[in-house]
Amino acid sequence: MKVLVANKYYFVKGGAERYLFELGRILEERGVATVPFAMEHEENEPSEHSDLFVSHESFDGAGGPLDAIRAAARLLYSVEARKKVEALVDRTRPDVAHLHNIAHQLSPSIIAGLRAKGVPVVQTLHDYKLVCPNYQMFLDGKTCERCGHWRYYRACVHRCMRDSLAPSALVCLEAYLHKVMGTYVRNVDLFIAPSQQLLERMVAHGIDRKQIVHLPYSIALDEYEPTYVSNGYAVYVGRLSTGKGLETLMKALARARGIPFKVVGDGPLADELARVAAEQGLADVEFVGYLNGNELKSIVAGSTCVVVPSECYENSPLTVYEACAMGKPVVGSSIGGIPELVVDGETGLLFPPGDDGALAGRLEELWGDRARAVDMGKAARARVEREYGPDRHFEQIMAIYERVTH
Repeated sequence: MKVLVANKYYFVKGGAERYLFELGRILEERGVATVPFAMEHEENEPSEHSDLFVSHESFDGAGGPLDAIRAAARLLYSVEARKKVEALVDRTRPDVAHLHNIAHQLSPSIIAGLRAKGVPVVQTLHDYKLVCPNYQMFLDGKTCERCGHWRYYRACVHRCMRDSLAPSALVCLEAYLHKVMGTYVRNVDLFIAPSQQLLERMVAHGIDRKQIVHLPYSIALDEYEPTYVSNGYAVYVGRLSTGKGLETLMKALARARGIPFKVVGDGPLADELARVAAEQGLADVEFVGYLNGNELKSIVAGSTCVVVPSECYENSPLTVYEACAMGKPVVGSSIGGIPELVVDGETGLLFPPGDDGALAGRLEELWGDRARAVDMGKAARARVEREYGPDRHFEQIMAIYERVTH
């Protein structure tokens, strides 16, 4: 079998790309060829088909009025992307196309191109774009479902894209255009939801339940060595941005004094969080900055637990998979897909999102019983091996491919 794999970026930019490359490795190692389709970018991994990648577009608003018009037209429907994906199909003859994040840089035009060429299409939903113009279902510090059931105009009313009318109006128009055209629902044979909660939200907002299946992510177990000892600190790993529950985390750490804590990551809230920590006298909180690779694994390996305090509808955060693979219990908020990955009292502890008192209590509970933390870490690793390993994922993804090709 040969699979055309489409994603706006062909380098590891975020969680979607990490899964993209992990899935590619799983398939290639088991004899399934993959053909990438993406946007041109200087950080892209090498590909023999990069001559058919779509021209680069940042959508950062730079340039004059004509540039803005051209970028807007491409966001809505990219003729270039459709022509190039059709050419790639002619060149490589894939049996199935597996789409990931394609909005804006590639545009949904490629779905129509694949359908015109008779290629079955599946798409993994890494976010809420199908029903939410700003991807996140999060606005003004709260979860948001205002745009469900054709109410995309509310994205303009609330300026939910960059807090600006123009980009909000554009994504509103994009949502209506592809809804009316049926770009997704008529041309995608099967959607894949990495979490059950995302699946249920898609169904609640109009996606046919028969058109969507639940398949969690996978993780390369051989790349994560479990470590059941601790160097005496807890850790947060992720982007420092709104919706991640970081303000709640700082309040919790002010309550749970004496727990050394490392914050790993960067983002728009970095300076504000450092200021709050200083004002609260949180001398045990260290802002490490962005890390990846072995440096990041080393920080996690030395921790007692990993904290995931999100207040937005996290889909199926890879941070949790990775923490569990390294034998670390997760203290996570009970929102989105997090409760599906953390078995409360067995592989970690859950708390209500936004409740700093409950988070402080859960941290103190685990901090005061290191033996229990070790037991939870071992249970977390065992669950990852049992449910999210590459062999099991290969069987499940191949069943999906075979379902749409027969």
